[in-house]
Amino acid sequence: MYNILTKISLFISLFLCLLSSDLSANKIKIGSLQYGSVNWELKLIQDLEIDKKNGFELEIVELASKNAAAVALQGEAVDMIVTDWFWVSRQRNEKRLFSFVPHSMAAGGLIVSDESKISSDLDLKDKKIGVAGGQVDKAWLIFRAYYKKKYGKDLIELSRPIFGAPPLLNKKIQQNSFDAILTYWPYQAKLLTDKKFKKIINITEILGELGVPNGIPVIGWVFKDSWGEKNKQLLNDFLNASTEAKQMMNESDDIWKKVRPYMNADDDNLFSNLRDIYREGIPKDQFTSSQVKGAKKLYSILSNIGGKELVGNAKELSPGTFWSN
Repeated sequence: MYNILTKISLFISLFLCLLSSDLSANKIKIGSLQYGSVNWELKLIQDLEIDKKNGFELEIVELASKNAAAVALQGEAVDMIVTDWFWVSRQRNEKRLFSFVPHSMAAGGLIVSDESKISSDLDLKDKKIGVAGGQVDKAWLIFRAYYKKKYGKDLIELSRPIFGAPPLLNKKIQQNSFDAILTYWPYQAKLLTDKKFKKIINITEILGELGVPNGIPVIGWVFKDSWGEKNKQLLNDFLNASTEAKQMMNESDDIWKKVRPYMNADDDNLFSNLRDIYREGIPKDQFTSSQVKGAKKLYSILSNIGGKELVGNAKELSPGTFWSN
């Protein structure tokens, strides 16, 4: 009897060792900003062991900034990050082959305070507008293109844009230092907890005005082609886990109790705003042919405004930007 139990114990130990070894061999390292919304999904995958259920191990590498994430991916310190397909296209044009899989369609918009006397986007002449990011930030370029098409005027000449970091812009508009701000959706969610502020227009609405289909994910999972080709099964396993986590977050309010500790949202209104906008941004399916066509059109529009600083020398979206294997 003792020998049988010993053999069973050894078998179980060997099985667990093999399982652990297999998961270690199927590890994926993803670079993510510590307090970014991407981490909400990744933490949920870890906490519910959705990674192990799909036969791999997820390691989250927390990084300080978007630039740090790009450096980590290029230096192979991580296997994957989340960034936009404009960056991917530019890299491919410069012979650095990365690919993109959609992650989110969530987008920010133009926010004003009650004291600004701005009731529509027509009221922006000579107004001081805080803009998140720099002069080639995609949301700003999209807004400029929309304004030029709708009103025949360039906002950079019509208004008084001031570029800065989103937290600073939120603080400044609360101090009435700006008439409006064009900012990212998590910071929009924070402002809209105060009834003093209201949304004038969202970037997703603007895309429709530009003739680009609504629902184009601008940010997604990005990885080297060579890594994707070598690890097709691991990549598919991760994407399946990602889809499962998103489905939970979209359908269940209870699951957000597990997510909330990572959201830095003590205020209930802020929590609800963040959750709702996140859900709105979940892609309904993989990139369709019409979305790819729309992405090409958007790229062409923005390349004409942003120029080389945005897209380098490529006037068209680089082939292979969107992963299709």
